[in-house]
Amino acid sequence: MIDRRMLIGSGIAVAGVALLPKAAFAHVIKPSFKLFDTHAHFYTNDVDKYPFKATRSRYGPEVMVAKAMRYPQTPKEIFAFWDECGIEKGCGVQYNSTYQTDNSYLLDIAKDHPDRIVPVVITDPVAKDGPALLEKFTRDNRISGVRWTSSPDKSGSYVFLSDAATASWEAANSLGLAVVLMPIGGNMANAMATVAQFAVKYPRVNIVLDHIGFPRPKDLPATQGLTPEHIALAKLPNVYYKYTTLLIEQFHTQGVDPKPFLEYMVKTFSADKMVWGSDVGNTPGSMFGWVQYALDSGSGLSQAEQKALFHDTATRVFIPGGRPA
Repeated sequence: MIDRRMLIGSGIAVAGVALLPKAAFAHVIKPSFKLFDTHAHFYTNDVDKYPFKATRSRYGPEVMVAKAMRYPQTPKEIFAFWDECGIEKGCGVQYNSTYQTDNSYLLDIAKDHPDRIVPVVITDPVAKDGPALLEKFTRDNRISGVRWTSSPDKSGSYVFLSDAATASWEAANSLGLAVVLMPIGGNMANAMATVAQFAVKYPRVNIVLDHIGFPRPKDLPATQGLTPEHIALAKLPNVYYKYTTLLIEQFHTQGVDPKPFLEYMVKTFSADKMVWGSDVGNTPGSMFGWVQYALDSGSGLSQAEQKALFHDTATRVFIPGGRPA
């Protein structure tokens, strides 16, 4: 751990701190309830046992490897951050930027700390062994979900929202897993319409939209960036929305105030359909400060809504071993 405020990365972190709103440090917010962090990335610099498989990231694979070697995010570092912020437990989200689909490190530390780490793995949604892996991970490692992310192909489709991924979706549905989706770029309105179709087709899957599907408030200010296809998801009982530090960071760089944004999201989807994630290990800057800023952005919500957003909803969505039939 670099310091008790959990400063991640070298040059990247310095830039992140420079961007962090000073209001985040005006006073320390200590809610009366514990938090559940649905988005924590773990990685170690023990490359002999857990070699890196970095091929892409928002900063480039070389930067990610250098950061991971110098500032590993092991349970020791993450738990120190969680303890300081009042985070009871959270999802260990497989980090594609360092390990791709090799979930070994995540599953090993989740086994060592089952009271704190709820694993969310990454698999290839169209691989032949994908369904069998999900069944094995659910049975042997008590995963709570799987995360799929990609950019669109030439036709504008995302591989995890295609017929080629049917077998993996059917496995997740049968196992009662959460499926965390992060479509990157492309026509997000079309993506949300397809998500709606999959939500109906696979009712036992809790679909969680990473970063709430990247709304663009400046493009659609009347609806805080939500397209009609986004808003239509609100009627589906098994679609959830992850409010993250990465989203707050992006809004801050664009001059967007997260507070009215979050209040609109809760009004549209309800706090019972929203979860929060710190993105520790990925988003640069002072993690303690980002948590404070997230809590501050929710200060206009009722106490019950804040508790649902920052803790209770996640405990219903991310269930170790999957949802019982």
